Amino acid sequence: MTLIAITCGIYASPYRFIDELSALYQCTVYEDPALVKQTGQAHDLKTDLIFKAIQCRQIPFDNFTHDRKKCLAALKVQISKNILSGPCLFSGVLSHLIPASVSGIYRIMSPTPMQIRRQRAMSIAQLSSQAASNTIIRSDQSEQRFAAQLNLDTLWDPSRHDLVLEWRKIDAATYDMPQEEVNQTLEKIRPKIKKLMGNAIKNKHAVDFNISARVDAALAGLGHHLIIESNSGHVLITLDRKVMNLARAQKEITDLAGTVEGVRSVKTQIGPNFYRSGTIRNLNLTAPFKRKN
Repeated sequence: MTLIAITCGIYASPYRFIDELSALYQCTVYEDPALVKQTGQAHDLKTDLIFKAIQCRQIPFDNFTHDRKKCLAALKVQISKNILSGPCLFSGVLSHLIPASVSGIYRIMSPTPMQIRRQRAMSIAQLSSQAASNTIIRSDQSEQRFAAQLNLDTLWDPSRHDLVLEWRKIDAATYDMPQEEVNQTLEKIRPKIKKLMGNAIKNKHAVDFNISARVDAALAGLGHHLIIESNSGHVLITLDRKVMNLARAQKEITDLAGTVEGVRSVKTQIGPNFYRSGTIRNLNLTAPFKRKN
């Protein structure tokens, strides 16, 4: 089964490359906006709320509703379902929700030139040059906040990708990569993707991703900071932030997680940040004592 993820920002998709790649490997293409819409319909969530969660924008009363956690968990559930449904290609930034434990994924980064993105924004959205630039900059800033939610410094780390697309030439008529460059790149990566397709254990990891994502969705309403891992349905849940009543929280977590289909056992543990204080005290103990006259 082929699994490809292309990291690209708004108005930055390498459309011609994606079309050729998806046709070659018979992949279903999931771009971020379509994936958000699909998630909203499947989980009865408003698409605007999901975008707010991704972009780390303010969500009213989120401390009580935990809508941000619910939206991100729902996205992971939908992504995992799509992976299990057959060969797929993700385009955008949401594929970074796929954990590193899912083996056999070929990651590509597309540093699409700014002039291409600006021209597309002007053509597609009928924006002025300045408005197009501002829209792209705001979107890139949102992607940086999304990376922070995933505890990543940036989504644009070449070391996290198997290939970085090189935009040596630009097709001025289509604002895209020339067909010649697309063909050369496909030939370059063909042996690597073929090797990944032969990975027999990938499906197990994809199933475990689906189980952990559904457990995450079931627990999102509790509002705890959790790290959830599944190994053949044996789920380990790490509480990584302090809670008021540990025993009660562990029981709630165990009871809810145990009802999720595919879960065979549930264990909880305390993470390294559980007892770490969120308050930083700056006490200058070396300052001389002065008596007030």
